[in-house]
Amino acid sequence: MKKLLFLLLFFPLGAAALSDWAYTDAEQELHKVRQTAEKRAFKQVKAEVKAGFDDSLTDLADLYYDGIGTKQNYKKAYKYYRKAAQKGDAYAAYSQAFMQMYGQGVKKDPQQAFKQMQALAQEGSSWAALEMYRAYQNGNGCPKDPAQARHWLETAANYRLPAALLYLGMETLPEDPTRGFFLLKEAADLENARAQYLTALCYREGNGTVVHPRQAFNYMLLAAKQHYGPAQWEIARWYRQGYGTQADPYQEFRWTRKAALEGEKPAQERLAQMYREGIGTPVHQKLAQKWAKEALKTSEREASYGTAD
Repeated sequence: MKKLLFLLLFFPLGAAALSDWAYTDAEQELHKVRQTAEKRAFKQVKAEVKAGFDDSLTDLADLYYDGIGTKQNYKKAYKYYRKAAQKGDAYAAYSQAFMQMYGQGVKKDPQQAFKQMQALAQEGSSWAALEMYRAYQNGNGCPKDPAQARHWLETAANYRLPAALLYLGMETLPEDPTRGFFLLKEAADLENARAQYLTALCYREGNGTVVHPRQAFNYMLLAAKQHYGPAQWEIARWYRQGYGTQADPYQEFRWTRKAALEGEKPAQERLAQMYREGIGTPVHQKLAQKWAKEALKTSEREASYGTAD
């Protein structure tokens, strides 16, 4: 549900639950700059809506939905999506139906949302086509129907929607590795981080393509630069192993730290060891202890998720 890509001028700083000690002074300052920019953008868009600029309705809804520059507020997001949809904005109509499908800011009504999604998909909305795939796959507002689910996934993929190419590639890879790899690579080249990660693994394992260490490294690095935690941890390991690149203790430390900030437990454990032993960074026993404790907290959270429900 993110449309205002111009707001993402600065990199996120990882898991919000971590304490300030986990971040450098520069990262904390960058976070403050980002927050200031987001608040200014929110005020500007809100002023535009108040002045009667209908084109800004969806932007304001996006900001409320994601909590950018303001507190997250699904009710207000739904309100402005609905207004924009009434003005003929197809993206807003999709977003309105999406929120109704899952009960975000409005009473949950999967059947009505399904009807709206179906109409939008038939009119050519790629995102609605993808949601039709999910609806038929999971039985949201309609009976489960694998054939219909696959039809709408193929339809969304034909629009070259990165998420649809990713899901179709994942479904296709076991039955047709060559086509599955092609679809994943297409999504990766459209900057889908998870697809970049999976494309890298295909190059490493020779799944649907030839084994190519350098290409594997290149695609994994693309995903890592998009703050995809598993890719950051994999890149750190590859710098340690010298896979697809030269071994580099500093780069291993750098990417291990990034992955640790994203909540990757193995990275947190390795980072504690690197601080303790001075691998790629000066010895810092205090930080070693803190990251070891953070890894334990992550384990406890994962255990609680596993036992919940």
